Parts: sequence; C-alpha cells; structure tokens
Amino acid sequence: MIDPLREMFHYHYWATFSLIDYLSTLPAERLNETAPGTAGTIQETLAHLVRADRLYLSLIRGEGRPPRDTRTFTLSELRDQFEAQSGQWESILDHVDDFDPTLPAESDHPSAPHVRDLLLTQAIHHGNDHRTHICTILGATGDEPPEFDEWAYWFSEQHPAASD
Repeated sequence: MIDPLREMFHYHYWATFSLIDYLSTLPAERLNETAPGTAGTIQETLAHLVRADRLYLSLIRGEGRPPRDTRTFTLSELRDQFEAQSGQWESILDHVDDFDPTLPAESDHPSAPHVRDLLLTQAIHHGNDHRTHICTILGATGDEPPEFDEWAYWFSEQHPAASD
C-alpha cells in the first residue's frame, strides 16, 4: 500500500531531479535566462528551491535557520545537495510523528508551535512553485520543457506500462 505523504515527497524528488537533469542538457548560458513573473534566473530559482528545502528540513528538526549560503552552485552540486536532502526527508518520513517543531518568530510572523504539517506541505508546494517558474522561463525562451507534473511522475514511476 502506498503512503500518500511519502509518495508526495517521492514526486518532489523525482520532479526536481528530472528538472536538473533536463537543465544539464542545455548550454550553461541558458541558466542565466529569466522571464517576467518568475523568481529570477533559472540558476537562481533552482538554487533557491534547494536552499529552501534545506531550511524546511532544519526547521522540522527544530534546529532553526541554517546559516545563509549565497554561493553559486553548479547543477551537479545542486543535484548532490538535493540528493542528500532527499535522504534526510526519508529519515524524517520514517519517524514523522516524532517531530513537533515550533516555528521561531520572525519579522513577518509570531512564533508558531506544532508546525510539522505546515513545513511538510510547504516543502512540496514550494518545490512545485519554483519548478513551474523555471518551466515558464524555458517556455518563454522557446523550449518545451518535459512534463514534470504528478501525472508524468505517476506514469513514469508508479505505472510505467501505461505510458508505453
């Protein structure tokens, strides 16, 4: 039987890895492209997605914000980081009921207890949002990026015979 929460995270990993792999086939200068209404260049948006994912991991474990990291990473480095983070998410999902983090107060919100489900949901939503931004940039600059939606994941990973 499928664990729905774990399956959502498996989709999150698959979509992010698929996007990174696709971007790796493009000339490096394409990573500097952007489009109106998106969150920056392709490179900046992908780095933000990976950094934020690390933030959510840190917060769900009750560790607070990790130090801000503004270095520029290659696609390969971002893939390696996200792969490590995927393993950390799997460990969290193995014991998800053991986590009961409190979100520390910041300038835009008060301290909030019991935010495990918020952080889990945010990790999935945030990944979708920024993968969509990147695909918008690619589409606006003439590419037709591969499908990274849940349907493509399902028929690729869970029921591949249906896509033949």
